[in-house]
Amino acid sequence: MALVTKVVQQKRRPNRSNVYIDGRFAFGCSTNVVAKFRLREGLELSEGQIEAIRRGEVFQECFDEALDYLGRRLHSRVELNRKLIRSGGDEMIVKEVLDELERLGYVNDERFAKTKALSAAEHKQHGRRRAMAELMKAGVGRQVAEKALDDVYEQTDSTALARQLAQKQAARLRRLDPQVARRRLAGMLQRRGFDYDAIKPVIDEVLGKKEEDRNE
Repeated sequence: MALVTKVVQQKRRPNRSNVYIDGRFAFGCSTNVVAKFRLREGLELSEGQIEAIRRGEVFQECFDEALDYLGRRLHSRVELNRKLIRSGGDEMIVKEVLDELERLGYVNDERFAKTKALSAAEHKQHGRRRAMAELMKAGVGRQVAEKALDDVYEQTDSTALARQLAQKQAARLRRLDPQVARRRLAGMLQRRGFDYDAIKPVIDEVLGKKEEDRNE
């Protein structure tokens, strides 16, 4: 058995402590790990316990990194997994961290999808197809994404969104050949994720109907 002979708070990083075993420095760890494993002077540790503490420190570092990402913005589980693995995280520990974050409510793909869908509709002025593509890119499951989009876009007037975008381009487009103008406006609205049912009436309203349509 190994004996913990000293646990000292680090001067420059007060949220971390240095642990000494059998009179020698053994490792540094966060105060959360110290508390979790009840590290204190006089505690006897087996090799298995020491290894568990070291693993606990790796878990805590990964957990703190994930919280830092979440503090900047919401992330899907897949997004967080990608970032943590890319920064060198162990796959098994990353999975444990993500499971714990889900249990605590910090990671919730349903909430993430709803928030991202609202942002797409209200702020980015994206149509449903573009919003779906962004959710899929973020790793949200199709069923979760579909439900979020149903909730948001059933309350959203997609034609009105497309009209707002088109009106911003109207003055510039009217200087072009009518067919070129219609083609460019249609392409812009399609890239924004709007369906044909929303695009055609908007183009007709903003740029006027095609000559053959007016003659019908």
